[in-house]
Amino acid sequence: MIIDARVRPPYKSLQQVLAAAPGAPKPVKRSPLISGYERPQSMVQKSLELFMAEMDEAGVDKGILVGRQAGHRIVSNDDIAELRDMYPDRFPVAIAGINGSSDLAAALEEIERTITGMRFKGIVVDPGWCVPPRYVDDKRIYPIYARCAELGGVLYLTCSLMQGPDISYAEPFRIQRVANDFPTLKIVVVHGAFPFTSEMLGVMIANAALGNLWVLPDFFQFIPGFAGAQDWVNAANHYLSDRMLYASSYPVRPLKQSVDEFERFSYEQEVLENLMAKNAAELFGITI
Repeated sequence: MIIDARVRPPYKSLQQVLAAAPGAPKPVKRSPLISGYERPQSMVQKSLELFMAEMDEAGVDKGILVGRQAGHRIVSNDDIAELRDMYPDRFPVAIAGINGSSDLAAALEEIERTITGMRFKGIVVDPGWCVPPRYVDDKRIYPIYARCAELGGVLYLTCSLMQGPDISYAEPFRIQRVANDFPTLKIVVVHGAFPFTSEMLGVMIANAALGNLWVLPDFFQFIPGFAGAQDWVNAANHYLSDRMLYASSYPVRPLKQSVDEFERFSYEQEVLENLMAKNAAELFGITI
């Protein structure tokens, strides 16, 4: 059983999840995030049908649909709900994108609408991509976290060197502050606060008593050559086997290659089963 805990299939506005900023200069070199692979046909053709076939080829049984509303990257939560309802067995969980920028009233209303009215299991916030950028522990975002906690939702908190104008926006101590300030809120740290792997592991150890943090290192762990990859393996094999989730984060990385790259690590078999499916199933109440 494989549950991919973060997918954004090529369906309607989900195709805008990685849209470049208007007027952005052309990259000087190819991003390391897309090194070592050729784009699968579902990406090239923007085909949902091909995406579903690629799920089968990769052995991915279920995917968690994760939205985004940050800056110019706006994914309609209605599109996500529509896709979930089209394939309820393949996409049993949807996470709503919430804009953490200036219109707080609209953000709180959208949380209520999606979690209470549309059966979303939580929200995702990209603080570093807010306009203007915000740190994850910015008190102006706290009402969003509070409403998610009140409604029993899971918070996906996107945090890495990609989110924000510099890597200070990925500092794990800020995540620890949020976890401490909202002890009943279940928080999934998307990208594992890369490149601060050691510090994030320290936060996870310190959070053991509260137990309200999960980490989703995704491609920042399994792309060959990225720093800190084995540290996640060692942690999972010894003390973090119940707090890590597997995800390809498609369309950043292909489905099958992501599975293959993740499974090449020396995870103990029981640990691998937790990471690939059981932890996500327990977190979201998915029957497996």
